[in-house]
Amino acid sequence: MRATLAAIVAVALLAQLAPLHAQSAQRFSAQGSLLSVSPSGDAYEGLSSGIGFEAQLRFTPSSLSLGLGYQRSSHDIDLGDGFDETAVIAGFFLEPRYVIDVGSGSYAPYVASRLALLTQSIDIDGLKASASGTQLNLGGGVLVRLTPRINLDLGATYGAIDFDDVEVSYQGETVTVGDSGGGGKNFVLRVGLTIGLK
Repeated sequence: MRATLAAIVAVALLAQLAPLHAQSAQRFSAQGSLLSVSPSGDAYEGLSSGIGFEAQLRFTPSSLSLGLGYQRSSHDIDLGDGFDETAVIAGFFLEPRYVIDVGSGSYAPYVASRLALLTQSIDIDGLKASASGTQLNLGGGVLVRLTPRINLDLGATYGAIDFDDVEVSYQGETVTVGDSGGGGKNFVLRVGLTIGLK
């Protein structure tokens, strides 16, 4: 057990010291990604899986990098009696990421977490219903070096969200529906490109 722990610590220290060629070589980078979002739970009742996008700026001083960005996805929602509409889940996120050096200059796996402030909303002929929540996802992926400035990012995360009560707005009036909040989970697949800036 002690030998295993020592090996893990040694690998972590080497990852900190070694140059991570598959991670962006530039301290600042921009990333754009396509998303596939599969929600579940009470907060997402009737909501189908959907596709979307994200955009973020990343700061990479070492093997640990930090991203700040915006994500958005669209989902069909079944309102009953054959009545379908489109709901949107969108908001801002903060994503720390730790890249693991595996001795390759062409690819590197990473682990990541994401804290997001998201709003789920639907607009039907001027009537808008929305609920905001805090989401925490955990996951990882792999960065593949395409050029000295461009990486391909393939990732997946899984997490949970807790929504506040729903607010309904119509013709300038807003009403909060009591005890309408709820929780849910989501599974997100991501494919994107990271471009080093400087």
